[in-house]
Amino acid sequence: MMKKILAFILSMTLLATGLTACAAENNTSGDISVFLQIGNPNMTVNGTEKLIDENGTSPVIVNDRTLLPIRAVIEEMGGAVEWDGETQTVLLAYGGDIITLAIDNSVAFLNDTAQTLDTAPTIINDRTMLPIRFIAENFHFNVDWLQDEQKVIITNMP
Repeated sequence: MMKKILAFILSMTLLATGLTACAAENNTSGDISVFLQIGNPNMTVNGTEKLIDENGTSPVIVNDRTLLPIRAVIEEMGGAVEWDGETQTVLLAYGGDIITLAIDNSVAFLNDTAQTLDTAPTIINDRTMLPIRFIAENFHFNVDWLQDEQKVIITNMP
């Protein structure tokens, strides 16, 4: 119950600071494509290869689920990320929607509605790693998995 209250307070703080408005302004009407590969510290965004982060973080597979370093991905998609280290909670904002997740908790909130994840967010090498499909699809992006290449492709929905 306490985590839900904290998540609500953080959500309201996020709205009050205008982070969602900032995310909506950053959202381009153009196509977005993000390619990431398991074990590769680089990602390709709209054809340009770049380092995911300065720590060399790369996507991983945990319990047959792909976990991505979420800050880099969400910001490339045009969204915003807010991390609360005290509550181990991350708020993701994109296009007026807010997703709230807590580390090691399989319950996420999409616009304050509880959803159950099949894999809980975790921290690996000091980075928040989240299951991308739930997030991307709720932010209206497609997620494709290329098994042979172990590659994730995130693109705008038509």
